[in-house]
Amino acid sequence: MIKFTTEFKVGAFAAAILVLLAWATFRVGDRTSVHGGGYLLKTEFENATGLKLKAPVELAGVQVGVVKDIELVGSRKALVTLALSDEVRLSEDSTAVLRTRGFLGETYVEVIPGTPDLPILKEEGMIPYSFRTGDMNSLVNQFNEIAADIKHVTGSLKTMVGEDESAPINRIVNNLDQFTETIKTLALQNSENVNRISENLAELSEHLTEVMSQGKADVEESMQRIASITRKIDEGKGTVGRLINDDETVDKLNEAADNLNQTLGGFKRFETEIGYHLEYLTQTEDFKNYVDFTIRPSPDSAFMLGLVSDPNPNPTHVTRTTDVTVGNNTTTVTTDTSTINRNALRVSAQLAKKFYDFQVRGGIIESTGGVGIDYEKGPVGLHASAYDFQTRYGERPTLKLSGDIDITDNFYLIGGANDVIAPTNRPDWFFGAGFRFVDEHLKRVAPLGASMVK
Repeated sequence: MIKFTTEFKVGAFAAAILVLLAWATFRVGDRTSVHGGGYLLKTEFENATGLKLKAPVELAGVQVGVVKDIELVGSRKALVTLALSDEVRLSEDSTAVLRTRGFLGETYVEVIPGTPDLPILKEEGMIPYSFRTGDMNSLVNQFNEIAADIKHVTGSLKTMVGEDESAPINRIVNNLDQFTETIKTLALQNSENVNRISENLAELSEHLTEVMSQGKADVEESMQRIASITRKIDEGKGTVGRLINDDETVDKLNEAADNLNQTLGGFKRFETEIGYHLEYLTQTEDFKNYVDFTIRPSPDSAFMLGLVSDPNPNPTHVTRTTDVTVGNNTTTVTTDTSTINRNALRVSAQLAKKFYDFQVRGGIIESTGGVGIDYEKGPVGLHASAYDFQTRYGERPTLKLSGDIDITDNFYLIGGANDVIAPTNRPDWFFGAGFRFVDEHLKRVAPLGASMVK
C-alpha cells in the first residue's frame, strides 16, 4: 500500500488549485456570455474610442455579453462584434450605445431593445443604427476649444485696454475726463447766467399762478352759464330747446335725412362708361369712328349716347316739285336729289334693358330710328343693329352685325359687316379695335392726368 506523505498531499493540493485557477481563467476569458453559450451580433460606430476586447455588453444594467471583435470598415467606421447570451433576443429595431462609467471608468456597450412584435435578429445579424453618448475625449476637445476662444477674447480685451494711451478704452476714459472738465468749466463760467435763468423761471411761475387764480373765476362763471343753457334746452325752453324736444320736428328731420341719403345713394350707384373704337371698311378702304358714353342707373338698364363719323353714309334724298309753264300749258316737274354728306357727325341715343346675358336697346341710331340686340358672355360679345328703315327709294334698312373680344379690361378687338341686306352692294366687311373705361378705371386715370397737366 502506497503511503502519501504530508508534503506530497500539500503539493498535490496546490497543483489542483493551480489547474482549477487556470481552467477558470481561460473559461472566463473565452466566454461569450455571463452564463455560457451565446450567439454573435454586429453593429457599427462612428467612433469606438476607449472600447476594448472583452468589454462588457449590458442590457438594463445587467451584463449579457462581451465585445468579441473590433475592426475598421472602409476606413470610416468601426465594426464591433458582440457575443450575447442565448437568453437575450433582440428585435430588428434594437440599438447599441457606447457609454463610459464615471470620469475615468471603462467603456462598455449598452443594448437598447426594440419593439417586441418585430422579427428577432439572428446569428451574425446587424443592429441597424448605433450611436455614442458624450465621452471624456470629446468633452476635453470642447473644453480646449472654449479655452482657445476665451484666450482670444482676453487677448482682444488686453489690446483694447493696454498701457498705451492710444488704446480704445484709454481714449474713451480720457475723452470722458475732458468732457467732465469742459462741463465743469462751462458751469463755473456761466453761473451768473444760470442764476438769472432760475430767477426768470421763478417769476414766470408766479405770473402763471396769478393768471390761473384770475382765470379760475372766469372758468367757473362759464361753466355755470353752460349748465344754465343745457338745463333750458332740456326743459324745452327757447328755439333750440323746442326744436330738440319736439317729436314732430325730429321726425321731419329724420325723414329729410333719409330722402337725402336715398338721393345721394342713387347717384352713387350710377356706373359710367366712356369708350372709343374705329372700324376699317374693306370695301371703301376708309375708317369709321365711334365715341360712346353710357350711364347705367342699375345693372340691368342703361342710357347710351354716341357720336359717329361715317365716311360712306347712305345718301339723303330731297324731292322738289316745280311748275313749268310753256305758253298756255303748265307742267309739274318733280326732281329727286340725293346728297351724301361725308363730314357730318351722326348722333346715337338709345335706351337699353338687360335680360340675363341679352340686352335689348332702341332709339336713335346714327341719326335715324333703330333697334338692336346684344349678347355678352365673358370676354365675348355679339351685336346686331337695324336702323334707317326708309324704303321709299328702293333701299333696305341698314343691318349691322358685329362681334368683339376683350384683350384686357380696357382694350378689345371688333369685326363684322355693314349693310348686310343691301339690295345692290355686297356687305361691307370691317375690322378694328377700341378701348373703354368704367368708373374704377377713370378714378385710376384721373390722378395720372392731373400730374401730367402739372
